[in-house]
Amino acid sequence: MAKPLTLYDRIYGCLLGQALGDAYGAAGKMHCLPQPPITDLTAPPAEHPIHGGLKLGEYTDDTIFALAILDSLLEGGSPSAASIARSFRAAIDRLGLAASVLIGPSTRAAIDAWQRGEELGKAGRFGWTNGSVMRVALVGLRYPGDLDATVEAAYESAMPTHNTDVAISSAAAIACAVSRAAVGNPSVDDLIDAACQGAEKGKRYGYAFIAPSVSRRIRFAVELAKADKPMIERQRDIYDLVGTGLPAYEMTAAALAHVVLADGDPVEAIRLSTNTGGDSDTTAAIAGAIAGALRGAGRFPLGWVEAVNRANGVDLADYARRYTQLIQRDLRN
Repeated sequence: MAKPLTLYDRIYGCLLGQALGDAYGAAGKMHCLPQPPITDLTAPPAEHPIHGGLKLGEYTDDTIFALAILDSLLEGGSPSAASIARSFRAAIDRLGLAASVLIGPSTRAAIDAWQRGEELGKAGRFGWTNGSVMRVALVGLRYPGDLDATVEAAYESAMPTHNTDVAISSAAAIACAVSRAAVGNPSVDDLIDAACQGAEKGKRYGYAFIAPSVSRRIRFAVELAKADKPMIERQRDIYDLVGTGLPAYEMTAAALAHVVLADGDPVEAIRLSTNTGGDSDTTAAIAGAIAGALRGAGRFPLGWVEAVNRANGVDLADYARRYTQLIQRDLRN
């Protein structure tokens, strides 16, 4: 019988799924079901319109900002929009990202608003894209199993750049799926239920924006993922009918659907997400992070882990150890 996963296993698995999904998916094509499929971690082709020039294992803004949030949590203990905004600014300045094509439209607009002196809450009032979702998975581990606290934390993480009801609902869905993954021995369906609860709770926050129901789109995407069809047809249905692009409500549902397609296996979730197409680094980062929290760090190939640490000059195991200590300290109190 396999040993039960520890909190550290799940946190490290989430971190690896985030970073490796991002790096693996960065090589993906933006059109539906590109051929030939990508079957291993590889550097994006030089001619890639966004990710050309990235090294093998190098991740993108998805993980850069996810780790910026984690830096804020490790420094202050609790999620704080003001602290997270400062951490975003520090990451952008440190890595010279101000003019980078990696920065998404909502994040860039919010950064410009900050520079004009606009107050934090208003700067993100037009943020409706998937930036709130791509970076939130690790936030879901801060309060394992506590969905109300997790939704509040997701709001704090989204608000600086994506302060709309749809972006926060989407972020809360992903965070709650991860929060549920961190407790007990949940099924993939348990994670979907938690995501839908989070979406409904999260839509009460932020500026109103015209968009569909996040929870209903998640349910629809999961139905497509479970259909009695060949895998490639289910992937095409997700791409065509749900979408794997910039809208937060698309990306949230698509990423969760790929966790279902993979039956919770993080490496398979990353591969399927990448090869479905679209904004594949983001789909793969989110699906990988959720499935990594569910199944643990031991599911990832060692060569991939070494590549992502080397390419980005990070030690993800150390991040996981420090985050585990923070969470366990609060669980003891």
